[in-house]
Amino acid sequence: MTTPPNTGPRAKALSLGALLLSAGLAACTASPEPDGHPPDEALIAATSAIELDTAEELADAVFLFKRSTLGAFTVATDPNERGETLIYPESVGVLAEDDLFEEIFGIGDEAFEAERDRQFGLGRAPLPPLPLPTPSQRIQTGELGGVDSTSCRSCHFTGGPDGAGTATQVGLFRGDGRRLSSATVREAPHVMGLGYITLMARQIDREIQHRVFLGTFFAENDGVPSEVNLNIDGIDFGRVTISPEGDIDTSQIIGISPDLVVRPFGFKGRHRDLVHLTDEALQLHHGLQSAARAEVYADQAATYLGDNEDSFDRDGDGIQSDASGGQSVLLASYLSMLAVPNVRPPEDPRLAFVWARGRAVFDEVDCGSCHRPSTRLTGELVVTHEAIGATDLTVSIDLREFGQDPRPSNLDFGQLGDDENILVGVPIYPFTDLRRHDMGPELAEPGPEILPDGGGEIPGEVWLTRSLWGLADTAPYLHDGRAPTVHDAIVWHGGEGAESRDAYLALDGEDQAALRVFLLSLTRAPTVLVD
Repeated sequence: MTTPPNTGPRAKALSLGALLLSAGLAACTASPEPDGHPPDEALIAATSAIELDTAEELADAVFLFKRSTLGAFTVATDPNERGETLIYPESVGVLAEDDLFEEIFGIGDEAFEAERDRQFGLGRAPLPPLPLPTPSQRIQTGELGGVDSTSCRSCHFTGGPDGAGTATQVGLFRGDGRRLSSATVREAPHVMGLGYITLMARQIDREIQHRVFLGTFFAENDGVPSEVNLNIDGIDFGRVTISPEGDIDTSQIIGISPDLVVRPFGFKGRHRDLVHLTDEALQLHHGLQSAARAEVYADQAATYLGDNEDSFDRDGDGIQSDASGGQSVLLASYLSMLAVPNVRPPEDPRLAFVWARGRAVFDEVDCGSCHRPSTRLTGELVVTHEAIGATDLTVSIDLREFGQDPRPSNLDFGQLGDDENILVGVPIYPFTDLRRHDMGPELAEPGPEILPDGGGEIPGEVWLTRSLWGLADTAPYLHDGRAPTVHDAIVWHGGEGAESRDAYLALDGEDQAALRVFLLSLTRAPTVLVD
């Protein structure tokens, strides 16, 4: 299947930018330079050697640079512009109803990069008197957060747009606001391909729910307990036992919460969807408290919102309802349409052989038992986002049509009988099983992480398998960024990862290097940026 051309806002920028660039190049070749000398022959040769795709990408980058520069200037001179991407649910709903997902992506892109300030809810009490700005607070206070950044982009840019954070941009979560030792350290991961990770998680959920439904049916009809195996497409989540009365014993499940919901986001598997993830991030990182969050945690305001008496301004920043219930849906929609990372083997033939050997070593040391290389998404690639609380907003996005390039598009067919084909699914390569694993004392934290939505608490030594796609562009590694290199990250593995770690350390130097060459081919499509 041929991937259709991208018609998103970045593609629109590309077409206009290419027009501007081509006009500029034509002027360069047809006219003398301002000082009267003929144009530089080397420049003409260089520009004529640029391939069409490269020229278009360069034109797109120039256009986006000019747009960003203009936007920054506008924001600097007109503070009211800083709130233009704080959107209402009705606005997102109208755009979604008309299938204007390119516009949703564009607005979401701007919201992701937008710099917030005190006028639009940045921060929480106590605040200095106006007109002093919101002070930063790198070490967050419990579930109330910081402020440790003014935009999403400030910690998600390394390796390209929507990338990871650097070693100095770790998040210091759920501390006492003062002591570094009190905080939970988290590295800022890249956010590419999250829509497809969502689809993978929901696909596993559906199969689990289907098996539990059948087990409940048989237990009730047979009058005896029914044991249900939860090995889903080679990923072992243990088993449950269902009584004739419909009670579910989850004591034998592994790698998943007792509610049997896959939570693919967060290093511990904290959130089941992007809406909850972004809604929490708005408060923890920016102090932007959404109306939806204020509603959901109204009975736990002191813990999650703040103790200000005004129910519409619990964080006491002087701004009521810093963000609407649609803001997290907007950001979730944007994140879900982002492109997927890809595998780029070395172009040098000698390194290509090393890369191939590294792929074999990946299997030999059994990295794939947790970092499962691929999965197939079956059915329609439609990701759905529902607003939190009573906000009446649901957005469903067909990623086949509106996902950004590169996107998964190769359809895999199997044989059914002699003449018929059956659609097996769309393969993606995230290198994860979306399951939690005990990684031993080597990576253990002092205490458990309590999930905010009834998912229980996750012990300090237990971690969700991180997806490896995009690995090459996301150093440092592990949950707290302690590993500067891929080698260090492997060596830190313990618990369920100890056997693979030991097998890696037993390899000779060439095979270890070959594995690292393969892992560093898990990257992203090249992006042209202009600074």
